[in-house]
Amino acid sequence: MLVNPDNQILSLLQQQAHADYIGEPVSQLEHALQCACFAMDAGADEAVVLAALLHDIGHVCDPAATRMADVGVRLHEHVGADYLRACGLFDSIAELVSQHVNAKRYLVATREAYRRHLSPASEKTLAFQGGPMSREEAAAFEKHPQFEQILKLRAWDEAAKIPDKALPDVSVFDAMIQRHRRQRLTDAQLKLWHEQGYLHIKDWFSPVEVQQLVATIDDLVSWPDAPGQWMKYYETTGRGKQLCRIENFLQYVPQLSRLARGEAMLTLISRLMEEPAVLFKEKLNLKLSGGNGFLPHQDAPAFTTFGQTFHITMMVSVDATTSANGCLEVVPGHHRAGLLPTAEDLTMSPEVADNLTWQSVETEPGDLLLFGSFLPHRSGPNATDGARRALYITYNRAAEGGDVRDAYFQLKRQSFPPEAEREAGKHYDPGVFNVGNPVDK
Repeated sequence: MLVNPDNQILSLLQQQAHADYIGEPVSQLEHALQCACFAMDAGADEAVVLAALLHDIGHVCDPAATRMADVGVRLHEHVGADYLRACGLFDSIAELVSQHVNAKRYLVATREAYRRHLSPASEKTLAFQGGPMSREEAAAFEKHPQFEQILKLRAWDEAAKIPDKALPDVSVFDAMIQRHRRQRLTDAQLKLWHEQGYLHIKDWFSPVEVQQLVATIDDLVSWPDAPGQWMKYYETTGRGKQLCRIENFLQYVPQLSRLARGEAMLTLISRLMEEPAVLFKEKLNLKLSGGNGFLPHQDAPAFTTFGQTFHITMMVSVDATTSANGCLEVVPGHHRAGLLPTAEDLTMSPEVADNLTWQSVETEPGDLLLFGSFLPHRSGPNATDGARRALYITYNRAAEGGDVRDAYFQLKRQSFPPEAEREAGKHYDPGVFNVGNPVDK
């Protein structure tokens, strides 16, 4: 019987802080944390990081499991994978865990130098694990869809045996584990989504991850204008001209690309969309001190270029958003009204907007605010001395054209280029690329 299958994964690891790791010079907890840190340092996807952290959980999750003399639990890779599935984690994580012993058997069979570097404990367990793979087993293993990730996990596993290495507390992985559960959203959250047309999630990131996000955005904002690369747009305010938006940057910021394209985020968006979703576009709205607001609008009229009919946008707060600095304002439940009358610039008709009941949605750094493309929204100017930066990452239905992100930015660059690429004296009609926002024309 598996122990604590609901929400005790990190507690199990924490209990191994002083537990012997099969004769190695580190504890089982130190080994797990080192392995996860190696994965993070390599820029691995979060699901792979979690597999690295939890790859040996099978040694401790089932007291009744059969043991291999004094070298741990027999078939611990499968015991651990079954436990993680029972805990509701994504199958991709459990599958990586289930294969890390096979990776060892494969490498022993195919790379002569690998076996020479096995620790005595790892050499001892090899006999219990089936020994080197046969040629046929190795050929079949190479066809595994996660083959490259499995081998990387094994390399980190072998390296994660450094005594007295500085390591984070295991609690820093809690939020990551929670967002990689198959049922991350509660029934109450799904009900709110359908009723309101938006969903506010406050616990997606850990405090450490929020700090890392802010540092990443600080760095992105400092980048110079770069024709042909990321796209920086400016606005004219009472304080003069200032940066207001950056777009087309994910390919230059791996941390943000993993956030936007990661399995956890795509699973979340697909659950709300009720079908597979794919990334459409991304932007960072800065709304610096004195920055202008955004006129009332729906996103749907602006997202028709590629024949798509519905999108979900995820706002990630970088700074706190408040009524004073121009937080998002929405009309709960009015997404069900469909397309509303618009002015010539595709913003909402003033007669309609003025008769709606608007609600401010204030957020803290790291909060997610998800909303569909038919939800009316707007925001006021920033009357504070600080910035109100927020990522806006938009997704479309995979069935409606698939991944058109590159095509979108290519078309936008042609039609409404960033200032660094504009011809002097030429006026650019923003069309669908600048609905409701204060970017200079």
